[in-house]
Amino acid sequence: MKVLLMRSDSRRKFFMFLGDIVLIFLAVFLSIALYSFFVRFFTYKPLLRPLKPYAFYMAVVVHLVILYVFEMYEMRERYEKLHILTSLASVSCISFLVMFALAKLIRINQTTMVYIFAFFFITTYFLYYWRRIFIKVFLSSRYFIKHVLFVGRDFLTDEIRKLMEHSDYKVVGFINSGSSGKVEDAGKLKVIDPDSDLDDFIKTQKIRTLIVTTDKKHSLKTLKKVYAYKFRGLEVYSSDYFYEIFTRKFPITHFLKKDEIPYVNLDPFVNMFFKNTKRILDFSGALFLLIVFSPVFLVIWIIIRAMSGNPVFYLQERLGFQEKPFKLIKFRTMIKGAEDDKGPQWADKEDIRVTRVGKILRKTHLDELPQLINVLIGDLSFVGPRPIRKHFADLIEQQAPFYSLRFMIKPGVTGWAQVHYDYGGTVEGHIDKFQYDLYYIKRASLFLDLFIILKTLQTVVRRPAY
Repeated sequence: MKVLLMRSDSRRKFFMFLGDIVLIFLAVFLSIALYSFFVRFFTYKPLLRPLKPYAFYMAVVVHLVILYVFEMYEMRERYEKLHILTSLASVSCISFLVMFALAKLIRINQTTMVYIFAFFFITTYFLYYWRRIFIKVFLSSRYFIKHVLFVGRDFLTDEIRKLMEHSDYKVVGFINSGSSGKVEDAGKLKVIDPDSDLDDFIKTQKIRTLIVTTDKKHSLKTLKKVYAYKFRGLEVYSSDYFYEIFTRKFPITHFLKKDEIPYVNLDPFVNMFFKNTKRILDFSGALFLLIVFSPVFLVIWIIIRAMSGNPVFYLQERLGFQEKPFKLIKFRTMIKGAEDDKGPQWADKEDIRVTRVGKILRKTHLDELPQLINVLIGDLSFVGPRPIRKHFADLIEQQAPFYSLRFMIKPGVTGWAQVHYDYGGTVEGHIDKFQYDLYYIKRASLFLDLFIILKTLQTVVRRPAY
């Protein structure tokens, strides 16, 4: 949890989420109280059938998921009142429609649906004013600002400094660390000698975070002081670890410049419980979705057949687990023989090879549906690095010698890179995506998989594909 809250935007979202939880359950209480009031003072039969309290818990879960998918935790000071109100009202309407669709399945009666409607109405009112207060009071508050002091200096600290310019972290100075860790050209930032006024500087500047460079030989005296500050409650991070958490990607360029081999923890994928649970969820989820979307499959099959002819499906060889090739299944979105002349090409937003129906399928991501078959037979997982073609993998490997690390786990339909980055389109873009893949490999968990799936839904709703 602490790692997730290192980013200022994450802290804000979490704080807003806590407020939502309190207000949503208050709305549940008021809705049930409203039922008790009608039972006692009115005799209108449709409102007096037994209430199903478990339906409210389902409604809370549905509402929170849809709030997240529609980015209602991305509050900005520029947002107008009407924008917030209409967005929340839209979310409540969609949540009610989902509950209405589930009514038969989970046996919700008419009376309960009426009070669930009241619940969504009350929730919209509460969350609207909570967001107004949040924007006015907390977004402009200095509570979230953290003053940072670097111990030594290297190219990674300079990159972190640039990233911090648009965050709630504020760099206030550097600590000189031994003869090899001298800080020069610090600009307007203060450079402090660890033997002089360091304690007073940390107190007066209200330093909350120390970031220690990894490629400098720090003096023993400096490191002792750093550990002493950690015991006093200051946050202490190495520069590569902080960069990883702050950007949510693994600093592969850091190791390339140092000519070192990075250590990537594969423990989650060796753990039998994680592996088996992930496979069970993949298989059962793919089977369920294939059944649910079977009518959609049929409609798309008819449209492609009518407008573009055969073949309806496009099979493309990709590299899977341990670089073993497999056939990725997609609905065909390009003209026949699209790569006959120029061979494999990067994905392009203005790709002239895409058919008319293909453009719609790509924008709605419906061309990806047949990959559920790949998940079912075990070629893919729901979450993992996106499978890549061997031609492009070889190109990237020339500039990123550790690129084969991404093949140590099964590829996925979606992944950490996909929810943080677009298609890539170049070798440099795919190296950047590779850093996100390594972050996922190091920190994989069922919780992170769930987060990625929710983030994917958000991406599908808010950011159409090519």
